[in-house]
Amino acid sequence: MQKEIQEFLRTNQVATICYVIDSLPNCFNCVYTTLPDAEGIVFKSSGSSLHSRVMQDETPVAGTIYYASNSGLNNCGVQFIGRVAANDDMYAVAKTAYYKRFPMALVIPGNIFTIIFSSIKFSQTTNGIRYKLNWERGLYE
Repeated sequence: MQKEIQEFLRTNQVATICYVIDSLPNCFNCVYTTLPDAEGIVFKSSGSSLHSRVMQDETPVAGTIYYASNSGLNNCGVQFIGRVAANDDMYAVAKTAYYKRFPMALVIPGNIFTIIFSSIKFSQTTNGIRYKLNWERGLYE
C-alpha cells in the first residue's frame, strides 16, 4: 500500500461503513484505528447495534474516510471495499491496536470489529490540484 494512503488512514479516526441487510443498504459512523500494516481498520461498537448483530466474519462492506479543510477547497479521502475479519489471530492484534489508540474505550462495553481492505481509492485536492491513487490487495496477500 502506498505511503500516502497509509499516512492518511493513520492520521484520521472517523469512518463511515456501509453494509447490506435484507437487500437494503445501511451505514454507520465509527471511531477507528488502523492495523499495524494499515491494510485494515479496527473499531468498537455496542453489541446491541444492528450492524454488530449483522456483520459477521466475511461480511462484505464498503466505506469512506474523509477530511476537508475549513474552506472546503482542500480535501482528502478514501473509499474502500473490504470484509469483516473475525479470526482469533487477527482479533488479538486488532484489540491491542484499538486500546493502544483509545485506552478509555476499555471501560465502554462493546465488540471489537476488524475490516480488511480489498481495495482503496484515495484522492486529495490541494489548491485545486487533484491527486489520485488506487490500491488493491494482491492475489496472495
